[in-house]
Amino acid sequence: MSETVKSLANMYGLTLDEALAALEANNILILSTDLQLDQVKTLKYSKIFADIKSTPKPKPTPRPAPKPTPTQRTEDSQQHSTSDRTQHTGYHKQSETTKSVSRTGSRTSSRTSHQDADERQKQLLSRDYIIFTHMALRKPVAADIITEALGVKITRKTNTTLVVCAETVEFVMEAAKTDSSIKRVADALESLRKYNMFTILPGKISEENHAISTFIKGRNLSDSIIVIGINRGLSTFIYSRNKANENDHQYIRIFERDITAKGHLANPRNQMVAFANPDDKAKAPLSDSPKYLEGEIPVSGQYVFMKSKNGYEPVLLENELGHGGEANVYKVFSGTKCAKIFKNESNSELKMQKVTIMCSKYGLLRMIDTPIMERIAWPEKMLYNEKSEPIGYIMKLFKDTTAFSEFAYDTFEEIIPGIEKKHQVTMAVNFAELIDFMHHNNVILCDINRDNILYDKDLVAYLVDLDSAQIADDKWYYPSNVGIPEFRSPEHIYDDDFSFRRKKADDVWIMQMLIFHMLTPDGDPYAGSRDFDDERDIIAKGYYPYQAGNIGAEDQIKGSIWHMIVSHFPKFLKELFWNSFHGNGKYFHEETRRSSLDWLRTIVRYQEALPGIVKVNPESGKYLPESYPKQVQSKGNVKINAGDSDMELEDILEQLKNFNQGWNNV
Repeated sequence: MSETVKSLANMYGLTLDEALAALEANNILILSTDLQLDQVKTLKYSKIFADIKSTPKPKPTPRPAPKPTPTQRTEDSQQHSTSDRTQHTGYHKQSETTKSVSRTGSRTSSRTSHQDADERQKQLLSRDYIIFTHMALRKPVAADIITEALGVKITRKTNTTLVVCAETVEFVMEAAKTDSSIKRVADALESLRKYNMFTILPGKISEENHAISTFIKGRNLSDSIIVIGINRGLSTFIYSRNKANENDHQYIRIFERDITAKGHLANPRNQMVAFANPDDKAKAPLSDSPKYLEGEIPVSGQYVFMKSKNGYEPVLLENELGHGGEANVYKVFSGTKCAKIFKNESNSELKMQKVTIMCSKYGLLRMIDTPIMERIAWPEKMLYNEKSEPIGYIMKLFKDTTAFSEFAYDTFEEIIPGIEKKHQVTMAVNFAELIDFMHHNNVILCDINRDNILYDKDLVAYLVDLDSAQIADDKWYYPSNVGIPEFRSPEHIYDDDFSFRRKKADDVWIMQMLIFHMLTPDGDPYAGSRDFDDERDIIAKGYYPYQAGNIGAEDQIKGSIWHMIVSHFPKFLKELFWNSFHGNGKYFHEETRRSSLDWLRTIVRYQEALPGIVKVNPESGKYLPESYPKQVQSKGNVKINAGDSDMELEDILEQLKNFNQGWNNV
């Protein structure tokens, strides 16, 4: 069996501190004393230790206090961990600029920061499970990470298993047919499949976070796991799991990492933000009045123009898809995308400048989270008339989808055959992910309504009609003047228009209303029995009639289907709804309203707890329960359960053909 620094030190009668000091004196910085050494390093380190033993010992130089061990975990501000370490190997992170004092008192240089970062990456890729999300596999450099992970597996003899979701693999394979940039990733996945070198999880992309979280819950607490690629729903599960188990010394916290363009693993919590925070900005000094246009507004069968490297490129407006008060929407590019063309009365200087800025951020938003942006009809390219005047923009066309406005109490079952509660929860999670991503980037959507939310047959959520959002640049914020009156927050329910400055809390008010509609189904959180001369008073005063904790529901709704449905929600969800909608609730007012991330975490928690809840109360898993819960439900705590290589992927896989440990499919 290979030696380690620790075993070599013991062999030569040295303390671990003496051994480390001797190596540092020879410009060798050790990041783990427990990793197995190859033959070359074993011989080199043995010679150094033998020389130390044959030299008379001078008076020892005081050494700095040792770094915390994995069981002495402290929290940083974001991830509750002192460093990115493989905790079961005893890896001690050392400063990239620290100079170490040798046994003779001379100072020696540490490795370069590049070498240190390279070793940290290999430590991360030495984990027991490396889980690749859809987001990761959509990046071309994912092929490099896969190859590096397998190289580490060979040289360090780890038990690392690569894990992916089945539909994610198929999606990448299909996308590679038209997107040459990810062909290398598709080829790598095909090779892995050929050699049976990864674990494939069943499930659809729309349920990727739940499929992966279910897999993680089946691992031992002592298994080390890294998730590569952003998945907002999964991230909330990982955060909760790490938090719930942080005091368990057996538990090895799960790391999340994104992949940079250069193939480095980066902390996704340091993800950049596309837009400035609008809170401290003044309104852009641009007119919101209709702009006089010299040219015409084209219609179906006519051409608009899109800027390209060679000037203006004509784009044919095909069939009309829809029309509204502000604009008409047409198919373009043979129906692969669509164009929104504003009417004269909506074509203002302010609107066009805002949409131009939004188009300029499209590439950045895609870089931040490609899979999420594939579900958002964000303005991509400006469109112009024959006079080069801006009149609209190109956006995605989502085929075979159903607007949430089509989902009603008596239509859910028609749209989703065999619907169960888990389907409704999936709808809510996928919707909340989109809102949270927009809020992360300081985009306040303003006009979130049932017509602007679409679902496909797999319950993947999509957002359309994004130009009504409020955004900000470095100097100004660009407001919105539209919205749905019934979705005004209590602070603005009596306003006559939508000219007020929006805040994320206004979006969250709409978000929590729609989540209630998704879960109940299509129940109204304010459908109580009280009569008011002005119906706006219901929202302004927060007359929420449903139960939560020790607070009973209004007598008039007891026994109704809505009362029964809410009774099957877990306690934490009932309490969040009550505190958010009731006038006396902790989160009713703007200044204390919970964030979109809080709501996403809560719905993911419900998704994770639901199987356990259903085991106790099968009625809780039904679309429409037929009886009340038989006992109090639990809260569903998530706590329940080698060296460098430049080899090509195919060469690595050939070596791994008979290296089966840790590679069995689940």
